[in-house]
Amino acid sequence: MRSNLKPAEKLVGVAMALYPDYETGGNVCPSNGTIARQLGYGGKAPEQTVNKIVGRLRKAGWLTKTGKVPDGPVIYRLTLPRQGGMADTTYIPSRTTAVRARSQRRRVSRKAKSGSP
Repeated sequence: MRSNLKPAEKLVGVAMALYPDYETGGNVCPSNGTIARQLGYGGKAPEQTVNKIVGRLRKAGWLTKTGKVPDGPVIYRLTLPRQGGMADTTYIPSRTTAVRARSQRRRVSRKAKSGSP
């Protein structure tokens, strides 16, 4: 499958893929601020930058909005975009991928708590 996504869109998509319920591919709800911090986005409005990129991922068919946490982030489901009339397919990573992603989140969390770069 070819992707016309820009590098920043791919990066945000990969960061979002660290957060789903690994059984269903749903319940992806990191805040834009969390994604911006993890990816090192700076400047005046890093959360707005992530928000624009998430909008482009939704338009491209990689994320589907499924709800919203009250006073919190939007909930998404990871999807594969429609290709040649095929229906959307939920992204479900393998168990190995899920374990690696969980380990990565823990490392990022420990770094953030310790203030390490």
